[in-house]
Formats: sequence, structure tokens, C-alpha cells
Amino acid sequence: MKVKNILVALADPGSRSSAALAKGAMFARKTGAQLTLFHSLYSPYVAGEQFYSPDALEKDIEGAVNARKAQLAKLAAPLEKEGLSVRVRVRWDYPVYESIVREAVREGVDLVVAESHRHTRTARVVLSNTDWQLIRLCPCPVLFVKTAKPYDRVRVLAAVDPLHAHAKPERLDETILERAQELAEAFNGQMHAVHAYLLATPFTSGVLMEPVPLPVNVAEQHLAEVKRAFDKLLKPFALGPRRVHLRSGNASLEIPAVAEELGAGVVVMGAVSRSGLKRLFIGSTAERVIDHLACDVLVIKPEGFKTPVPRRPGYRPVVLPPL
Repeated sequence: MKVKNILVALADPGSRSSAALAKGAMFARKTGAQLTLFHSLYSPYVAGEQFYSPDALEKDIEGAVNARKAQLAKLAAPLEKEGLSVRVRVRWDYPVYESIVREAVREGVDLVVAESHRHTRTARVVLSNTDWQLIRLCPCPVLFVKTAKPYDRVRVLAAVDPLHAHAKPERLDETILERAQELAEAFNGQMHAVHAYLLATPFTSGVLMEPVPLPVNVAEQHLAEVKRAFDKLLKPFALGPRRVHLRSGNASLEIPAVAEELGAGVVVMGAVSRSGLKRLFIGSTAERVIDHLACDVLVIKPEGFKTPVPRRPGYRPVVLPPL
């Protein structure tokens, strides 16, 4: 991929076995990109402690931040010996996802790399999970890492929506395919494309949840339309039939199934931010798919997306100069 500035978000700077760090370093080796190891630190108990004097509070925060910087510096040292350009950043800032987005915008980051873990339905509904928030708010691509397995000869699966459901921008699918192709080429791999669609049936539920008959040929017409749109989208990429996967069913199940069948190392997909009740009920395909995938996921935002995250936190942060 064509990246010049990579940010690796590390939840535990003391860990030397971070899959996100391994993947970030792998990208930096391939692209020559600047690598930033980033950690967001904050304690409401310290920041809100009324018995602290301003100087004592500043000193304690400075000590905590410097301790984390020292940990990141240990992780950076062997990478710098390889010849990689590595810097470390620790911010006293919250919430974590906003801190990551602020740093990405501040530094002009091309790619954020973060470790992803399985999440509960409750975490998703209350919007408290860092991964979900990064999907919605980060303007640059985010690679959610689930395994440290290297990308050598990796199979990259591009998940697209040629009919642009839920008002997805047409250009987003093209960007997904371009990024997937670049990723496959960078690691001597192979790109595949998948689209999962819900086929129209002779019966559907109306407003009153009563069956409403549809013309029998609607399903056939819908399938033909899906095939035409899929073929048109993929034509510039010259994929053979064995690398094109059209599946009928729920995307959150079908895309992971294809990824597992292929032994894919990365799934590339797009995400369109929504808000309010529409966001809660419809959800994001990217979010639902992530929980069902065993491989890494690269999430792409539409061109021109502007993050709503403020450039400055809503409180006075302590930002120390880099090492």
C-alpha cells in the first residue's frame, strides 16, 4: 500500500508480543513509511483529585507519561536498529479512540494499526468500544489486527457492495479494490473479491408485518442486476472467475465464510458512519463482520470524510515533548 506515515495504537506499551506492532513494522519495512508507536494515557482519579496542588498534579502526570514513553522506546529500539524510522508518542488524553483520531489527524497519518478483540453485543450497543468508535470516527484507513501471522503471499479479500446499499458512495468500492490490490501486490499475494447480497423473495414483510406477494420473477431480476453491477465494478481489475465470489445471504456470515475458505489474511471493506436510531438498528456491516472474522480487517472510509472528533480535548491536557 502507498503509505508514508503509520500509527500503531498500543494499549499495553509494556508488551513485547503485540500483533499490531508486528504488522505495523511489516508495513514500514515494505513501504519505508514513518512508524509512530502511540499510547493514550489518562486517569480520572488523578486528573480530578482535589487534594493535588497544580504542580504536584503536573509532576505525577509527567512521571506517568515518561514511564510509558520509556516502554515504547524499548519497543522502538530493535526496529530502529533495522533502519526503520520510528518515533514514540504518549498523550494524556481521553477517550482512547478520540485520542487516536486526534493524533492521526495531527500527524497526517495514512494508516492506523490497532489490535482487535471479540466484543459483546452490549459493548456495541452502548458505543463504548474503541474499535467500533475508530470505525466510525477515524478518517484514514484502520487495520484491525487479529493475528501476528505475516502477510507473505497473503490472500486479500475485498468485500464490496456494487449496488451501493444504505447510500454508500460509489467511489468507495473502487477504493476498496484499489487498496486490496496494492496490499496483495506489496506482499506477493493474491486479491479476491466478494459480494454478499440478500435476494428478493416472493414474499416480504410489510409495515404491518403481513406477507406481501411479489412478482415471481423479482428474484431472478434482482440476481441479474447484482451480477451485472458486480461484473462492471470488477472489470478494471481483471480478476479470474476463481477469484470472484458472489454469495446469497447475510454479509456478516457470508464474508467470513469466504475468508475462511480462502485462508485470507486480510479482508478489506468500507464503512459509512451513521448516527442515532438508524445507526443502532441498521448497524455497520464492517462492525458486524469484524466479530465473525478470524483474520485481519482493513476498514476504508469514503473520500472526503471529515471526523467529528474535535482537534483539541475538552479539558486541558498535559502534552510533553517527544523523546
